Amino acid sequence: MGYAVAIFEAAPFLGGMIAAAIPRYRLPADILDMEIRNIVKLGVEIRTNVALGKDLSLRDLLAQGYKAVVLATGAHESRKLNIPGENLTGVIDGLDFLKTTNAGKRAKLGKRVAVVGGGNAAIDAARTAWRFGSDVTILYRRTANEVPAIKTEVTAAIEEGITFEFLAAPVRILGDQGRVQKVECVRMELGAVDETGRPRPVPVKGSEFTVDVDNLIVAVGERPNVSFLRGESDVKVSEGGLIRVDPETLATTMDRVFACGDAVTGPSTISDSMGQGKLVARSIHRYLRGESMKPEYKVVEPSPLVEPVVLSDEELEEITAAGRSPMPTAPVAQRRGNFGKVELGLTEEMATKESSRCLRCDLRSRTGE
Repeated sequence: MGYAVAIFEAAPFLGGMIAAAIPRYRLPADILDMEIRNIVKLGVEIRTNVALGKDLSLRDLLAQGYKAVVLATGAHESRKLNIPGENLTGVIDGLDFLKTTNAGKRAKLGKRVAVVGGGNAAIDAARTAWRFGSDVTILYRRTANEVPAIKTEVTAAIEEGITFEFLAAPVRILGDQGRVQKVECVRMELGAVDETGRPRPVPVKGSEFTVDVDNLIVAVGERPNVSFLRGESDVKVSEGGLIRVDPETLATTMDRVFACGDAVTGPSTISDSMGQGKLVARSIHRYLRGESMKPEYKVVEPSPLVEPVVLSDEELEEITAAGRSPMPTAPVAQRRGNFGKVELGLTEEMATKESSRCLRCDLRSRTGE
């Protein structure tokens, strides 16, 4: 859109949580580096090792002549179990574990590792620990149907031999001489639906049991750290610690300040954050032009320059019979001990077949997908 843009990043590198914590077997470093280089080539000013709230404030930025500021600070703070024994040696913060690994450092893990949680960070931590040679069990307080992690990642974890202990919640961590040895859990049963839209897990009285562990990785969720807003009272924060914004414009309660991504929504997906980044850019564009920031919703007609694809009955039958092309993956035996790419990408032939299915809604009824 033609604006001069500067990025202020607290870390010594760009990429946020994508670069810091997503394992390389899921997102190869060369792909991420290419995307970042393309942004830098656009002429964006980059300033790393600059933390908001420590090295400068929102008011400093606005006083320096920036016409608008976007808070895209993510959700980098781990939630705690808040149970006895959580400070024992060998109990590891899930995000710290993933960040240490992504920084190229090998974590020191024992043979028996338990991971608490059911989100993407928990699955990433479990699959990472498995790559270091540990036998891994995931403790999750609900059933398989309620696991919030990406389903294909859960399937991959099972393929790699990671076991799940469902309807189990840690209540106490036991150790000897300051080091973890066991985690005491209680069985759960599902009750009424809670605010998340999932059945609330309820402890079953007298169902306690223990799991022997050498390490316990805690990955029960992340939340934004909005401590940098102390003294910036014009930016309102919800009771849950999320930055409050107008849902249509992503404008905060402070003039010229916008926010997007996990700092607004809580932990979400890369694609959701990218979508919010584009939305907030359009809002700022309209704001700087003195226009209403509310987006206009218009029906967009298909381009007349794109000719419709016409397939014969035989071709349609072939596509229908073939179904979706499965993603080729590296054999499980080749994944242990390394962080090589797991999803290898579609072949040219497979990609061509998949593209021929694009926007063919009639195929849904034929295949039952």
